[in-house]
Amino acid sequence: MTTANNELATIDQKKDLAHLNELVAEITSLKEGYKDLIIEGPDDKDGYERVRAAIAVLRPKRTGLEAERKSVVKPYNDTVKLINGEYEKITTLIQEGPGGELELKEKKEAVDEILEREKEEKRLAEEKKINDRINELIAKGMVFDGNFYSISAPDLGISETSIGVVDIRTMSDDLYKNFLQMVIDKSGKIEAYKAEKERLLQKEKEEKEAADKKERDEFAAKKKLLDEQEAALKKQQDEIAAQQKRIDDANKEVEQNRINGIIRHRSAILTSMGLEYNDNAGSYDYLGDAIISNAATIAEYEDAEWLNLIEVLKGTIKQKKEEAEAFLAKQKQDEKDRIEREEKERQAGLSDQQRMKEYTSALLGIQVPEFKTKKWKTVAGSIRDFIKDNSPA
Repeated sequence: MTTANNELATIDQKKDLAHLNELVAEITSLKEGYKDLIIEGPDDKDGYERVRAAIAVLRPKRTGLEAERKSVVKPYNDTVKLINGEYEKITTLIQEGPGGELELKEKKEAVDEILEREKEEKRLAEEKKINDRINELIAKGMVFDGNFYSISAPDLGISETSIGVVDIRTMSDDLYKNFLQMVIDKSGKIEAYKAEKERLLQKEKEEKEAADKKERDEFAAKKKLLDEQEAALKKQQDEIAAQQKRIDDANKEVEQNRINGIIRHRSAILTSMGLEYNDNAGSYDYLGDAIISNAATIAEYEDAEWLNLIEVLKGTIKQKKEEAEAFLAKQKQDEKDRIEREEKERQAGLSDQQRMKEYTSALLGIQVPEFKTKKWKTVAGSIRDFIKDNSPA
């Protein structure tokens, strides 16, 4: 604990550590005495009381330690706090104020910044100088192959001149000017050769184009003459073809008229035999069956073949007619048999009264003839009255 004039309380570290060792020994002894305590169960009141008493001893020991710790540790904390404060004051004294570290550092950094800027400007100037040299050499015709910049023209007898990036960077201005002039001289020779070669190529190209034009003009004139001859020949061929087409069309029309006449005649024969033309299927049908599946083929038969076909069709039609009549007769008989069978079944289920009612209804349904004599009129009336009076309700 510090005093009013910031003096530190006396610290006896050896005494404090000895006291802690005494506490450890005391607690260890107590635990040794308590380790065998047990409670046999809810009815073991003595065992319960011994455990409770032991807890009552240990608990205040534990809770009292915190207050004791704070009182013992406080002088140590005060000492550390005071010493830290003094070190902070000395640190501030070193850094701040005239002649301090921060002021001196600021002055040094200002000069360092100038030196660094000059260094960077020098580096950029050197890089620009190198880049300018490289760009100038490239502009004069040198080519970079990945390792060196070079210029040559072996076909002109101009040997290769090359230089590396390191040499470009380190050579003096005078040496570079001499080297550049050598490159310019070689580049001029190469460009002059290229210009002459381009002139010769252009002249050769123009001469070839003139020869090609002359050849194209001659070809065009010949083609025009051939086209005119072909056009005249085609016109003649078209006129012959048109004339032949008119003849062919006339022959086709005559032939088609002949075929159409045969079709009309033979179609009339087929329909007179009972066949019907099916426009959807293009066939001749009889009773729903296609007898001639392709109607257009009737004109293809020769006369003898046609007559034979007619005889065959007559037999087919007769057979189908008989089959149809037999089928209809069987249907009628089956229907009659069904009606009679159903009537017998119905009659079998009627009572005598129901039968009599149907019988009298049937008799009353018969129209009475017109009798001329009074006697038979009277008799007929009496019969109807008798039937009505005796008919079941």
